[in-house]
Amino acid sequence: MFLDILYRVGLTPKEYLLKYVLPALVISTVLIVIGLTYFTGYAKILMLLIPVLILISAIGYPLIELDSQKNKINEKLHIFITKFGVLSITDLDRKELIKMLASEKEELGQLAEESRKIYVLIKRWNQSLAEACRFLAQKTPSSVFADFLDRMAYSLDSGEDLKEFLMKEQSIVMNDYAAFYKRALYNLDIFKEMYISGITSLAFFVTFAVIAPFIINYNFVTSVTLAIFGSIVFEICLVYIIKHKMPSDRLWHTANTLTAVDRKLRKYLIISIILTLLFMGVLLGGKYIANIPELQKIPYQILVALGFTPLFIAGYVAKKEENLVIRKEFHFPGFLRSLGESVSAKGGGMTESLKYLSSHDFGPLTKDLERLYKRVAVRIDNQKAWKLFGVETCSYLIQLFSEMFERCVFLGGDAGKASEIIGDNFRKIINLRKSKYQSVEQFTSIVYGLAGGLALALFASYGVAYMVNKLYNTLEIPEAMATIINIMTPGDLTLISYLMYGCLLIYSLISAYLIKVVDGGHPQVLLYHFVIMVWISSLVSFGTELLINKMLGANIPIY
Repeated sequence: MFLDILYRVGLTPKEYLLKYVLPALVISTVLIVIGLTYFTGYAKILMLLIPVLILISAIGYPLIELDSQKNKINEKLHIFITKFGVLSITDLDRKELIKMLASEKEELGQLAEESRKIYVLIKRWNQSLAEACRFLAQKTPSSVFADFLDRMAYSLDSGEDLKEFLMKEQSIVMNDYAAFYKRALYNLDIFKEMYISGITSLAFFVTFAVIAPFIINYNFVTSVTLAIFGSIVFEICLVYIIKHKMPSDRLWHTANTLTAVDRKLRKYLIISIILTLLFMGVLLGGKYIANIPELQKIPYQILVALGFTPLFIAGYVAKKEENLVIRKEFHFPGFLRSLGESVSAKGGGMTESLKYLSSHDFGPLTKDLERLYKRVAVRIDNQKAWKLFGVETCSYLIQLFSEMFERCVFLGGDAGKASEIIGDNFRKIINLRKSKYQSVEQFTSIVYGLAGGLALALFASYGVAYMVNKLYNTLEIPEAMATIINIMTPGDLTLISYLMYGCLLIYSLISAYLIKVVDGGHPQVLLYHFVIMVWISSLVSFGTELLINKMLGANIPIY
């Protein structure tokens, strides 16, 4: 069975042993020797755990890769079935149809590789399409795709036309994709709970690291640094898991061409970075180097938040453009259905139909339609005109499906049927995305709340530790008690507040990145969330210090 898995992921036993198992054994052996020779205590245990993880990863690589291939197939099913159905209504024969699907590696990903396997079985091994589908259904890692191949094989063997079969399969496969998508959203809810539990546990862990030096003979800075480092590693691992478990659902286009919107976003990003460097340099330099009295009266948390604030400009502009793209996607199915019906009614008058529709209001999509009509009316290169239309909308889905529609019409397909297939499937995807956006908004609110909660927990523990340490230094403690209680000077705790605030900044950055991983939007929008969480963390941390000073009289230096 394990050998079958190796072959399914494209590895022979020899390649698997030489490329994965053997290097893992060598590296693990070296790390074990180093750990036993040069390390002691907890560091030794950590060094011995790393080889175990490396070996487990190497041995389990085929299973991990097989699961990855399954997810890659499932997340592209909606594009595959739409493209397959649209191309089937053209004059292409079956072999050329499968060959065209196999060539769409960027659009279909792993499904293009699966299509290539079918094409090889048909062309080189002289199998029929039904036989090739039945054979691949036993090898593909996705049960949903395997069921589709089995149904297609049965249908072709019974003499049903491929075009008719694919028309019927549109709703079936899209329902399968919807079920996969909803499972992913359910997993997101589970990841939310994991993230809340993880951050809450980490807050307790760091709090314990602050209190622990009063009980055991351990340095404050060392204990807090180790706790913060462990929390950062945990957050990164959790982000990695979520990123690879959530299906890819891009919002922004993937073309190499820079659109006017891309140039606009890049311009604001450069301006924001320059302003941030200037603001941060002036504020922190003025406070700690030039000793400007006005700046010395401002807490360092507020100064850092002010320094990062210019990044909000680039994030806000990107978020505004992202919302515009989402609105364009809502209008696209209606436009395409109208265009397809108009072209079919006029017997192929694409230019006249576009001219008529470009004068109608399709919301933010209207300007893109006007540019599309002008390019098509010039009659130089319709394919490039449609490609530019998809790219300039900045929507990944519009980019894919508009090119799909143009290709079908160019190859002689019925524009009405093509627009009906694409429009229906596009609308189903949009409806699924609405649920995702709602779930992401809830997740964003949770992350914002955790930023404030984490800041409160960390700086409350810091305030208590500062007060207790100050109290110990004012008391005459007997020698017997001094052997139990570890006493540090108050000055040593100043660095602790900076370390904790640094932990909050890193949390804000990682969480902002996680939000963009989940919603699939433009990466620049993470700056928007990052700045908001920095301000939440800064205000809560400063407010906590003020509250501790007022309630406990700790006299924490907050400026």
